[in-house]
Amino acid sequence: MAVTHLDLGLRLIKYLLCAVNALFVLTGAMIVSVGTTIYAVYDDFSRFLDSSYFSPATLLIVVGSFVFVIAFFGCCGAIKESTCMVLVFAVSLSLVLIMELGAAIAAYALQDGIKDLLAERINSTMHEYESNQEAKASLDFLQSRLGCCGYDGSYDWDGILHNNTNGMRVPNSCLVDGMIYQSGCIIRLSLIVQRSAFFLGAGATLIALIQLAGIMFACMLGRAIRRQKIERTRRQWELRENLVNGYLPIGKTDPVVSFPVVYMQNSDFPLNYTPKA
Repeated sequence: MAVTHLDLGLRLIKYLLCAVNALFVLTGAMIVSVGTTIYAVYDDFSRFLDSSYFSPATLLIVVGSFVFVIAFFGCCGAIKESTCMVLVFAVSLSLVLIMELGAAIAAYALQDGIKDLLAERINSTMHEYESNQEAKASLDFLQSRLGCCGYDGSYDWDGILHNNTNGMRVPNSCLVDGMIYQSGCIIRLSLIVQRSAFFLGAGATLIALIQLAGIMFACMLGRAIRRQKIERTRRQWELRENLVNGYLPIGKTDPVVSFPVVYMQNSDFPLNYTPKA
């Protein structure tokens, strides 16, 4: 009966681990999608952001891709009842868990100096507006896309433009229907970075919790497989010993065989016979 319970528990854990792996595939696709989307958003404003801001998104893309390989090991280990593959699965999940937490922490930590960085980058780009076509294109895209003007406001353009064709002191990208955007670009762009960091952190935390459950199931499965193999080895040893010593039901000890002692009278010696000295 104990072996039956062991097999039933092992089968249940296998099914649960396969279900968790199927969920890993979906969450892996989601986390790759989040990482690529945020990377694309950052890439649109790459001139105003430091390269370190791309690291959390890149790390999530790598981790999400790695999840597919890990799910393969987990399913194969569960189906084949391989302790080695289950161990690789658990260790890999632990490493991914650490990387995801690192990405979440990095994304939140990078928010601290974002406004100072944006003020410096936008201000320097504004002074290159008329001399550098790349700077002009980047700043026009930023202002028209986010509906902003300057880094704190439209007055930041005072004294910068010399060849203004619209009769105003701001570029055409600051105008909509003849009106000047009043908001500065620092507020709009820093909000995008902060929201992106939130989505990165939330996504990494969610997948980390799911993976933590996967690690627990993997450890349970590994212990169940090990117990089952020990039990099988013990039963094989018992069967071998019983085949060598004679057939006996498995799990039974040798019965104590006792033969009755029968005392019989010898006709050559009377009951009162006494041997001579």
